[in-house]
Amino acid sequence: MEPEKWLECCIYKVPQKLRKVKKDAYTPKLISIGPYHYGQENLKKMEDLKVRYFNEAVNQTKKNQADFTKCIREIGNKKILHCYAEVNDMNEKDFMKMILLDSIFIIEQLWRTYKNPPMSPPAMTTISRKCVWSMWDACVITCQKETKEDDPEKKNPKEDNHEKENPLRSYNTMQDLILLENQVPFFVLEELYDFAYNDLSMYQQNEDNSFLKLVHAYFLHFWNGSGLVPCSGFEKIFSSKKKKVKHFTDLLRYFLLPQNITCGSTFERVPCATKLSEAGVEFKGSRVGKSKTESLLDIQFRKSALLKICPFLNMSWLFSCFPCFKCLEIMQPVLELKSFIIGDETESVVRNLMALEQCHYPWEAYICNYILLLDNLINTAADVDLLVEKNVIVSLLGNNKAVATLINALCQQIVEGNSCYFELSEEIKDHYTSRWSKLMASLTNLYFKDFWRGTATVVGIMALFFTFWNFLRPFVCHP
Repeated sequence: MEPEKWLECCIYKVPQKLRKVKKDAYTPKLISIGPYHYGQENLKKMEDLKVRYFNEAVNQTKKNQADFTKCIREIGNKKILHCYAEVNDMNEKDFMKMILLDSIFIIEQLWRTYKNPPMSPPAMTTISRKCVWSMWDACVITCQKETKEDDPEKKNPKEDNHEKENPLRSYNTMQDLILLENQVPFFVLEELYDFAYNDLSMYQQNEDNSFLKLVHAYFLHFWNGSGLVPCSGFEKIFSSKKKKVKHFTDLLRYFLLPQNITCGSTFERVPCATKLSEAGVEFKGSRVGKSKTESLLDIQFRKSALLKICPFLNMSWLFSCFPCFKCLEIMQPVLELKSFIIGDETESVVRNLMALEQCHYPWEAYICNYILLLDNLINTAADVDLLVEKNVIVSLLGNNKAVATLINALCQQIVEGNSCYFELSEEIKDHYTSRWSKLMASLTNLYFKDFWRGTATVVGIMALFFTFWNFLRPFVCHP
C-alpha cells in the first residue's frame, strides 16, 4: 500500500505549498526527531547528547541496552514505520536504533525538566518577576541568571547549575518537539516509559504517574498562562475526551479542542472587527481557564431576545462614547472570544497545527477554522487595535501592524472544507446586513465615533431642541 493509505499514518511531511510560505516554521533548529530530518549537518551536534542520555537512562532505570532493544522490537518495525507518510532508504536496524535513541531522549528530557526545571516561575526574585514567564518571550536566560545570583539559600550554585537543565537548550528543544515533521509515535514513548520509567519514584504514592501526565506537566511548565495548555486538573482534562493521542503535535491540538463542537458548511465571510463594532457589536475577551471545560476555540455571539425582536433598541452608539452607560450592555450584541496571546513563536506553533489538520483532519480542521475567523476579523492594524483594547488579542510583538500581517499570512494556501463556525458566521452576517445595523454604523461613524464627537452631537441636539422650544413657547404658553 502507499504510505498515506496506511491506517496508522499520522506523521506527515508538510505539503510544499505550505512549506514555501514559511519554511522556517516547519524546520527544527536544534534537534532531529524521527526520519525526516535525520542526518542533517546543522542538527548532528545533538546526536552525541542522545547517546549520553541513553547511557544515563540505562544507569537510572537499571535496564541494559539489550532490554531496551527487545522492548522496541516487540513494538514492531512495521507498526512504527506505517505511522510515517514518507519512508526513506534507512534499513530496519538503523531505523529502529534511531527511533529508540530519539524516544529515550524525549522521555529523559521530560523527566529532567520535571525533576529539575530549567527555571521555576515561583522561585523568581523581585527583579526576575519583571519578566513574563511564557513561551512567547526571550527573557528566560536573564531570569535564570538573576534567580541564581539573588537566592541566598543556594549553598553551592555551581552544583545546582549542573543539575538543572540548560534553559536555552531546553526551551529550543521544546519548540522542536512540537513540529509536525519532528515526531515519533506517542505509543512508542508510552511503551518505553511504562517498561523502564513507570516504577521510578517521581510522584507521591498512589498518584497517577502515567506518561500522559508527565507530558502535560512538561508543556505546562513552558506554556503556563499561554492558553495553549489547560491548567485545570489532569484527570478533568482527559476524563471527557476519549481520543488516542498520536504524537506531540496532535496532543497540543487535543488540548485546544472544545468539549462540544460540530462542523457545518463552509464558513461565510464576516466583516472586519471595526465594521462590526460600528454596526453595534461589542467585542469581549476573556482569559482561558475560568471554566474547566472551556477552550481557546470557544466563541459565542450573544444577542438578547429583546434585541432580536426590536433591533432599534441597540444602544451601542451611546456606549461607544459614553462608557458610564455600560450597565445597559444587554442592549447590544456581544461577540465573546478567549484571549489569544501572540508572540514570537505563535506562527510556528499555529502553522504546524494547521498543517496537521490539512493532512490528517481535513473535515475537523478546528484550528484552521479559528484562524480563518480571525483573518476575517483582522484586515488592518486598526482592527488589531480594537481587539487588543477589548482583550481579545494579547500582543507581545510590540507592533499591532505586525499582528495583522501575521494573522493574514497564516491562512495562505489553507483549504477549508467545512467550518465549526458556520452558524456563528450566519448570525454575525444576519446582524450586520440588517437595515438597522447599517443605520447604526452610519450614525456611530458620523456622530458618535468618540467621546468628544458624541458630546458635540448631544449638545447640538439639546441646542436645537431649546431653540425649537423657544420658538414654540409664545404659541403654546398663553399669559
